[in-house]
Amino acid sequence: MLTALERKRMVEARQKSSPFWRLIHLLGSLQLALILLATIAIACAVATVAESEFSTKVAQVYIYKAPWFLIWLGVLCTNLFAVTITRWPWEKKHTGFIITHYGIITLLFGAIVGLQTGFEGNVTLHKDKPPVRKITINRSIIQVESPNDTALYVMPFDATSARPSEKRPRTFDVPASDLKIVADAVSENLLKEEKLMPSESGTPGVMLRFTSPRMGQTVSMPLVLEVAKPTEKDFFGLAKIALQTELPPPSPMKDAETQMVFGRFAPVVQDNGPSTGVRVLLSEDGKKVTILSPNDTSATYLRADLMKSPLEAGGVTITIEDYWPDFEMREGRPATKSDLPNNPAALVRIQASAGDSKPSLVVVADGEGIRYQIQRGAATQASGNAKVGETFSLGWADWQAEVVAAYPKSAIVTEVKPGPALPAGENGIPGFRARLVSPAIADAPQRWVPSGDITALTDGRNVVRIGYGLELRPIPFSLKLVNFEVPRYEGTETPANFISTLEFKDNATGEVKAGTARMNHPASFPGTLFANFTGINYKFSQAEWNPQDLGETTLQVLYDPGWILKWTGSLAICIGITIMFYFKPKSGNA
Repeated sequence: MLTALERKRMVEARQKSSPFWRLIHLLGSLQLALILLATIAIACAVATVAESEFSTKVAQVYIYKAPWFLIWLGVLCTNLFAVTITRWPWEKKHTGFIITHYGIITLLFGAIVGLQTGFEGNVTLHKDKPPVRKITINRSIIQVESPNDTALYVMPFDATSARPSEKRPRTFDVPASDLKIVADAVSENLLKEEKLMPSESGTPGVMLRFTSPRMGQTVSMPLVLEVAKPTEKDFFGLAKIALQTELPPPSPMKDAETQMVFGRFAPVVQDNGPSTGVRVLLSEDGKKVTILSPNDTSATYLRADLMKSPLEAGGVTITIEDYWPDFEMREGRPATKSDLPNNPAALVRIQASAGDSKPSLVVVADGEGIRYQIQRGAATQASGNAKVGETFSLGWADWQAEVVAAYPKSAIVTEVKPGPALPAGENGIPGFRARLVSPAIADAPQRWVPSGDITALTDGRNVVRIGYGLELRPIPFSLKLVNFEVPRYEGTETPANFISTLEFKDNATGEVKAGTARMNHPASFPGTLFANFTGINYKFSQAEWNPQDLGETTLQVLYDPGWILKWTGSLAICIGITIMFYFKPKSGNA
């Protein structure tokens, strides 16, 4: 064992005689370690502020996943490795020191592996839909379709974090071409407005504007007839707006009526006014019911079956509310003399089906205006003609409709523009402004590229399609939601747990495994001991749920291959520190 003086003289001698040892001592110097640690500490402090003031993405883009930060961590690992070499030849008293430093190196290397190859994301599953094979990860990308080979190229780009500007634009090369995409502005709240424009190759279309003075709302809605089928849009979930080739025939059908039907007599309709057009006949023995629809078609059912469950037919719901085998009036009320079918009678309620009870506006565009028909359920409430610029009442509160434009050939054009800044906590549609630049044409028109859409950029000669949004990453297995449960605390509606029963299917082997994700208890795949130990495991944790649809759940996905390195490094640090504190050398200094 060398004394402290002997070791000092040895170190000085080998530094003078060997460039290698001079480099090792330079890389392992305490001064370099302090500079590296101070820089990393400052960077982490700045990242914490950026994460709280802006978003996690900003901290990741500029610090945690930035190339300079990863290089800095690599240099720190080199410093830690070099400082252990400077202690050569190692002695027993160096054991704790070396284990601690190699533990830190392993921990940092695991963090680098996790940052580079691991990811966090989410996936939304529906019970009655096919399995999913992709998850959404928290990384924004652009997809560019090259005009020369029509291939899709993916490039990482987060407009809200990088924030391009006119002074500092971001330029992307379009692969397999001499074209470039220049982004020079960003918006976190892009607004989309659909407009109806005439088109030589289009189909009939109409632009309607709906106003409600009482509610202070104005809604514009373009409608273009789709090829070979009508077009239908939802109106705030309250009504349907449909563009068709022809108006349906007017119908006086009511929303509901009640009929007293007899096995041996004609039915008695208790409601006054127009009839639903549906007739119900009861057999003489009271066992069967025949439904006669307005179009002269008929169907026969067992009366007992209709009493158990209502019948949906012809846009109406038919319910047998009561039955008397031997009907008579007793004290002003229906009653039965006996259980024998001497005079069978039934009380039948006919009501418009729920799907048909919603108000609707059906229009036909003729180029100069529209023909329209307003319906509620199966009943026609109003109809008429309206030219461009004319307004007509809908009968839905104080809502009115104005015909803004009507073309025999038209197309819908979407205009995207920045909206006002949103209050804190609210999210809009992010995006950026870009133009296509070529060697021949530098001054091309600019277009806003919203997240989640495909936008075509052109310089007048070339067209490049570009998409922007979160990355969809394929996974080596399929994932299906078998069931989703929300147990409640007894006597309350407060959720006590969230249970997602999952089915995993390996794409390579076809092996099927079941898994359950509970609150604070994630499901994993492949879930083997080796996968769990090494960290090459996909973990699914409960993230969100839809109270209106218990057949839907959203899971958080975590994949961290650097887990085993971080775990091993942390264990080594603990062991090394323990050795340094509890197994101190009796004499001598390192």
